[in-house]
Amino acid sequence: MANNHPTTSSQSFVIFLILLSGLPFIESFTFTRFAHQSRALAGTKFSSPLLFNQNQNNDGIHDQSNELLQFHMMNLLKTDDDAKSQSEKLKVLSLIIQSCNSVLEDSDEVEIVRNKEVELLNLPEDLSAIRCFVNTSPCFKDHRSCFRVFSGEDKVSLTPNVLLSMNRPFIFLRDSLSYQSDGSEKKRGGMMYDGSEAVVWCSLPSDQNFKFCSSVMDDMPFAQLYLGVDYDDDYLEVELDVESINKLASLNLLCHEHESNEDGRTRCQYKIRTDDLNAIQTIVSEEALKDEQQTLIKLIDAAVELIRRDPLNESNEPHLVLLAHSASCSVVASAISSWKEQQLQTQQSPQRVEDLLHQALTVVSFGNICRSFCDGPAYIHISMYDDPWTNALGAHLGNEEGIGGGQNAVYFHAYSPYDEDLQTTASTCSLKSHNAHNLNSCLIQYLCLVMRINGIQSFRALYDSARFVDPTAILDINPKHFAVNYINHGELVIPPRIDDELLPAMIYAAGGDQWLWDNDDESHTDIDEVLPDEIEARSHLEESFGYSVFEEIQE
Repeated sequence: MANNHPTTSSQSFVIFLILLSGLPFIESFTFTRFAHQSRALAGTKFSSPLLFNQNQNNDGIHDQSNELLQFHMMNLLKTDDDAKSQSEKLKVLSLIIQSCNSVLEDSDEVEIVRNKEVELLNLPEDLSAIRCFVNTSPCFKDHRSCFRVFSGEDKVSLTPNVLLSMNRPFIFLRDSLSYQSDGSEKKRGGMMYDGSEAVVWCSLPSDQNFKFCSSVMDDMPFAQLYLGVDYDDDYLEVELDVESINKLASLNLLCHEHESNEDGRTRCQYKIRTDDLNAIQTIVSEEALKDEQQTLIKLIDAAVELIRRDPLNESNEPHLVLLAHSASCSVVASAISSWKEQQLQTQQSPQRVEDLLHQALTVVSFGNICRSFCDGPAYIHISMYDDPWTNALGAHLGNEEGIGGGQNAVYFHAYSPYDEDLQTTASTCSLKSHNAHNLNSCLIQYLCLVMRINGIQSFRALYDSARFVDPTAILDINPKHFAVNYINHGELVIPPRIDDELLPAMIYAAGGDQWLWDNDDESHTDIDEVLPDEIEARSHLEESFGYSVFEEIQE
């Protein structure tokens, strides 16, 4: 027995050396396993609409962390009357955004190691001369406030300083930096696009709405300006201060009752929906999106300078148009207000500044949830009467004297075909609670109908036609006594059946039913009862626009 002890001791020493030499492998294996599990959890859909608790961690130990935070979006997005409460809200939301961005920076460092070399695929010929200025970073955060380059890759962009240093930046923006489908390149202009405008879509890097909207708008070219930080997954795990969570609960910014921290920890792991984080970025835009605002200010500067140099536009420069949907409208409105304040500080008269803005800039908002549009630009606000978010927080004709939409703004409203009873019950916890707020399944189709019916080929022409007042049009009979009461919007004609017949038919023909929110197997039957079938949609559209229009819209 005595001879066994030295052998056991030597065996233990050998095993220790083997384990010591294998530590890098074990560490690498542990990190890979953890990263794999994190990605799997981030992409998981949770069945509970209000609260999710991960009861076991990776080691099987009971854990009360990873609580899913659901924000009360109505309270989150509205501006508090109490300045102190508003300041506290902005402070705690800024801390949340900072924590989330730090998580993304850590994950981006791993991504950089895996993607040391990035090849430019299908780079347009117009950009070959400035290839060295093209941003090809594998991290989305490096593309913030830049213009997307459509080269087959999402993470390729051009900085605004390079664009605005050109002699004719808006022509380059329209011709070289705008998304153009095969149909758009063949047509070189369509029924609703005459090439007189450089249209910029202000959205998140991963937002693909503009591609579908381009197809609905007869392949209209859109440029994309990256706003904010992009979150690849539906949920983001982040470590937050418990005190900050308690502050959110005290300000009524959470949909559920927050569980008290009984174990005394000061920081816990939480899950946040990335859709909520996108909305929070716009609320604290002065801090979180200051680079994006500076890009918009530079764009407005360039557009106004063109008007000063060439008020009659003899050089045929494209007119600048900014498009935004939902919470992104707040970022655009804030940038315009900042630009106007800067100009007023140079002792220019407010009327002169507003006149320059009006000539240089057109802003089109879809389902806006902002009431801080300053006077000056030519605003076009498109929303639905039954959109709960625009009705509660946005600029529309139904709010108090239409305040907040800007002077001489044009409003286009209609009723969506979606029954409110068919929408999700969590109406205050998600901006996707009602399809009347859906850009791809309602709002863009309504805009397309208005422009198509009236033969409008640009957003500025749409604004001018809606604002036109014919001084010679004097009627001896009140229009309400007409057999068919067409709704006149300036020079525009809006058919009375546009809500009941044309809008649902256009949504179906354009494929908007594929973009419906909460369109799962259980609700698909209810949605089919709201939208028409192919035969009914074809009959409504061909009655108004002629034969073969259904196939034309589908293409």
